Amino acid sequence: MPLTLARSVGFLLAIASPFAAGADIDDVRQGLMADIETSQRELGRVEAQISRDRGDLASRINAAQNRVLDLRQRAVAARRSADEKTLSLSQIEKRLETWRQQSQFQNRLLAGYLDRTGRRSLADMADFNLEEELKIFNGLLGEQETRLYPDWQSGRIVRPDGRIEEASLLSLGPVLLFLQASRDQSGLINSEGNMNSAAIVFDGTAHEGIASLYSTGVGSITFDPTLSRALLLAEDTETLYQHLQKGGIWVIPILLFALFATIIAIFKAIFLYRMPALYPALADRVEGAMKEGPGALESVIRKVRGPQQELLRIALTPQSVQQRDDRLYAALLEQRNTLERWLGAIAMTAAVSPLLGLLGTVSGMITTFKLMTLFGAGDASSVSAGISEALVTTELGLVVAIPALLAHALLSRKVKNYFSRLEGDAVHLSQLSQQAIP
Repeated sequence: MPLTLARSVGFLLAIASPFAAGADIDDVRQGLMADIETSQRELGRVEAQISRDRGDLASRINAAQNRVLDLRQRAVAARRSADEKTLSLSQIEKRLETWRQQSQFQNRLLAGYLDRTGRRSLADMADFNLEEELKIFNGLLGEQETRLYPDWQSGRIVRPDGRIEEASLLSLGPVLLFLQASRDQSGLINSEGNMNSAAIVFDGTAHEGIASLYSTGVGSITFDPTLSRALLLAEDTETLYQHLQKGGIWVIPILLFALFATIIAIFKAIFLYRMPALYPALADRVEGAMKEGPGALESVIRKVRGPQQELLRIALTPQSVQQRDDRLYAALLEQRNTLERWLGAIAMTAAVSPLLGLLGTVSGMITTFKLMTLFGAGDASSVSAGISEALVTTELGLVVAIPALLAHALLSRKVKNYFSRLEGDAVHLSQLSQQAIP
């Protein structure tokens, strides 16, 4: 660097001198470029040397820091050792008790987790072995890792035709897929116990997606979001007889009451439908006919049918007023009994059927509690019979009671309307003058 600077100064002086005024410009430019290149090479060598020195310096600093950390750990260990030498017996026992409590807490924490996962019951806490529990825990971690990063496994499936064949299985959370390359088929699996049955067999685009996933690791998968429950629900169809059979013995009296009420309602509806129509304004017409003469009265009497004819006959019979009123009242009572006959049986059916259903419900719940006592509440299949009996009898009792209640209401309304008109006719007929009766 000093030599280059001297040359530059000399060059400037040469330019300034009268002798340099006649120098060639090209020679000057070439000399200047050569000096610049020399300076750049010198600068590069210096920078390279600085980089090498920096790397050596960083390595030395790193080693020094590691030595400091090592010395610090040794100092902590030495201080702890010195402290332990100076600890009293009570302090040592206190520290041991703290460590024992920490160990028990960790053991309980691990046992609780294994109990929640179903790998080991808390009832076995007395035989707790940390080494065995850690092995179980490591196995559980391996299964979780397999679930997080699933891979195809070889296994056996039950095909829809009942044959058991080998297939490649892939577990994606609650969804289990299968692929049979030999048959060029794939689909969803319904896992029941230790047996994997092919619930749905794919074709077309769905099968191509699973095949691509098997071969390349990338594919579009079709799955059932109900986890085959929709398929099981579709397959679980039962007849009306099978549904009623679940209700147990209490279905029989409910059905008998239903049959009894149905027969009565049908015959009563036919009876009321065939009742003769009531002649409107009977008393007024009779009174007018009596004024016109015997012929007009006979014409009105021929037009009257049914209960009105009986009332008219009593009203036109020569007798005292008290006797006529008593006979009209007796005839009304007789007609009322005739019209309302057997309606109480329908009302009784509407009232008794829900009670029989409730009785079946109580009986079914008693059976359920007995089975729960024997098998526990975890097994749903063991208590489903009692629950079915309880629900079916309640359902059937309401199904019988509601139509019976409606039939009773409609028939009672028809009877009340008919009887009200008969009662009005009887009141008006009782007002006829005995002198006007021929």
